[in-house]
Amino acid sequence: MRRHLILSLLLFWTVCGLGNSPLPAQAPASDLESLEERAFKQAAALMNPSIVRIETVGGQDRVGKLITGTGPTSGVVVSRDGLIISSAFNFIGKPSSILVTLPDGRRFPAVVVATDHLRMLTLLKIEADNLPIPTAVPEKDLQVGMWSIALGRTFELDQPSISVGIVSALERIWGKAIQTDAKISPINYGGPLVDIQGRLMGILVPLSPGATGETAGVEWYDSGIGFAIPMTDVLKVIPRLNTGKDLHPGLLGITLSGKGDLSTEMNLDRVRYGSPAQEAGLKAGDTLIKLNDKPVGLHSEVKSVLMSLYAGDTVSLTVTREGAKEPLTFKATLTEKLVPFESGFLGILPVREAQNQTTTGVGIRYVIPDSAAEKAGVKAKDRILEFNQQKVTSAEMLAFLVNHLRPEDQASLLISRDDKPVKLDVKLQKTPDAVPAELSTQAIPSRTAQENKTQKIKVGHYKEKLPGSDSSYWAYVPENYHPDYEYGLMVWIHPPGNTMESTIFNEWKSICEQRGIIIVGPAAEDVIRWNRDETEFVEAVVKSMQQRYDIDPTRIFVLSHADGADFAFDLAFKYRELFRGVAVTEGSLKSLPPETDPDYPLSLYFALNAHNPLNQLLQPRLDLIREMNYPTVFQLIKNDQQPGEYPEKPFLEEIGRWADSLDRI
Repeated sequence: MRRHLILSLLLFWTVCGLGNSPLPAQAPASDLESLEERAFKQAAALMNPSIVRIETVGGQDRVGKLITGTGPTSGVVVSRDGLIISSAFNFIGKPSSILVTLPDGRRFPAVVVATDHLRMLTLLKIEADNLPIPTAVPEKDLQVGMWSIALGRTFELDQPSISVGIVSALERIWGKAIQTDAKISPINYGGPLVDIQGRLMGILVPLSPGATGETAGVEWYDSGIGFAIPMTDVLKVIPRLNTGKDLHPGLLGITLSGKGDLSTEMNLDRVRYGSPAQEAGLKAGDTLIKLNDKPVGLHSEVKSVLMSLYAGDTVSLTVTREGAKEPLTFKATLTEKLVPFESGFLGILPVREAQNQTTTGVGIRYVIPDSAAEKAGVKAKDRILEFNQQKVTSAEMLAFLVNHLRPEDQASLLISRDDKPVKLDVKLQKTPDAVPAELSTQAIPSRTAQENKTQKIKVGHYKEKLPGSDSSYWAYVPENYHPDYEYGLMVWIHPPGNTMESTIFNEWKSICEQRGIIIVGPAAEDVIRWNRDETEFVEAVVKSMQQRYDIDPTRIFVLSHADGADFAFDLAFKYRELFRGVAVTEGSLKSLPPETDPDYPLSLYFALNAHNPLNQLLQPRLDLIREMNYPTVFQLIKNDQQPGEYPEKPFLEEIGRWADSLDRI
């Protein structure tokens, strides 16, 4: 590291004309530190004339869960006639006005020209001339381990803020960013990342490898993990932004089989209806072998190509297809928006078999009224043996096959009725936004308390701490719990200030006994509020319950009341693979949910008091959620209950029926 520094300083010394004598072979530590400081300041000084201060006025003070900052941020001059590039994060509050201050003290109003929503950059324009343009580092000169200096323009105009580190990685965030360990924060978002010679490497922005959106990556500020968009890429995109049109990530509309970025399964699992992929001619079952004429063999390689392209860009895909003698190549023009996922719905509830029971096909315990299954002639106690000529061995497999089709798609069923095969044709439907008015429960053989005690199975109402943690939770396991059958799991998220443990236990005990549901109630560390970091604690509690009891993964849901709904939705959307439903009473969803995921369907239930006028105003938002193809029940409580009160038993019993049907297919 020291050798690299000395070499860098030698180069800097020569380039800047700071001396004609070589550095001593081994300079004293104090001299070396002095040279370091001088080099960093000199690099900042070279960049300084092109760094501007940006201030915003008005707009939203909160975006989602994030309180938007009101302090100054930074930008970089990119043209002599007043074009300035900055981080899109600085403008997420949609300010009513933007002010730009140059290093010489001149102040100008700025207008937003356009925003790049892929690399999270915003181009501004001020009416100024003869502005200094920085020198960009050639792409070939960027190397891991070289010095990186993060600069920003905040309160002081005579000199920028300085944070020093190294380039810790290149082509991060799916090929979009330089990674540095210099401290990055909202102060220098939009500012420059420069090398030891004062050349511009990139523009500092918050980014996340896993999340997308306006605030993705903000939580990492000052963590030693920061990102900058390479200046070579910024310069390429500025002419497109200068046309005044926003740029958006390009979407293709495919999903690959297999899980994880290191998966080598390259079969197209789904091709989204109405997507560029479908319009280009791609089909589910194709095997992807090349993208833009480059071989791909990992999911991560596919992401690196697709996640750096814009809507309107064209991508070529080469696939092998069953029955085709040669690989096929298709060209697709990426789009800004896709038609939301929408899986087909058959309309049955499967029999919940004992784990030690060997059966053929999938038994039907209930046929939903007016469903596709009922219209096709399917009856309770039938067994589905085949779906579209594929043998069905489990409810999970049947759900997988049905979910890969859309509403209005035709399918064939082979069922067993009274030990005789019957063939039926069915036309799938949309998943309903209603709860069956009546839904009988499936009887589970009872166990005695002594039998459970002998097997050391804890039942009843109890409180515990999570192993290795000071955080606690309470639980209720029906006394007649039978370990040979899977139970639903209700995760109670209490509202701030009141655990409501007694109310939930008393109101839900009989419903849980009737419908085979276990309750677990994690307690917030500070009962007056939930911290967003506590989602990990709740996840750990759920997984602990899964280890102790036989839990049906299709019937794990979150229940909350009033202001606890915020945390409940955060939890469910974060752990999509874990939860299948969210039910809230006297609570709402304040922002639109993420895109639906057909592999992890999520149902929503709202029970709201009709006497609260604010609740009735939620209908337009709920309509938007339904348009995203989330099955959503909206129940207005029209009795004499006061707004904010916990619902009475009849409404809870409907939520019980809703929870009991989460495994519907």
